[in-house]
Amino acid sequence: MRSTFLPLFFSFALAIFISSDVYSDTPSGLELEIERAKKPMAWDLGPEMVDISQYPPEIQADYKVFATKCGKCHTLARPLNSPYCTAEEWNNYVNKMMRKPGSGITPVEGKQIFDFLVYDSKVRKLSNPDAWNKHIDQILAAFQEKYGHAREKASQ
Repeated sequence: MRSTFLPLFFSFALAIFISSDVYSDTPSGLELEIERAKKPMAWDLGPEMVDISQYPPEIQADYKVFATKCGKCHTLARPLNSPYCTAEEWNNYVNKMMRKPGSGITPVEGKQIFDFLVYDSKVRKLSNPDAWNKHIDQILAAFQEKYGHAREKASQ
């Protein structure tokens, strides 16, 4: 009887400790990541939406996954207005986001997000680099004016 009681007692005590206020005051990895993601970045000041009505149906479906998963932790403006343009840059970025605690991005969803971002970059960024660079300069100037410094690193 005693050998059955002790493990049960310790399990109960552990459950109480875990649910206590002392433990709950410690932010989880997910909570810390979401707090970090809320810090403003220059790219957050750009448009948060993209007109995808002319994009192929599969890319429109990929956009929905992108909006749901990526909007969970930070603005959609952040990746949409970031200077990332190439498949390699997006691959690194999406893989980094997939490793974030609580992102919940599966490999299949990661591929969909990647496909949308690469396609969108070709359409909006790489097709007219002069206009895109002007857009980036305007965002950086607005960020400088609002926050007094340029936080250009898009990967944070």
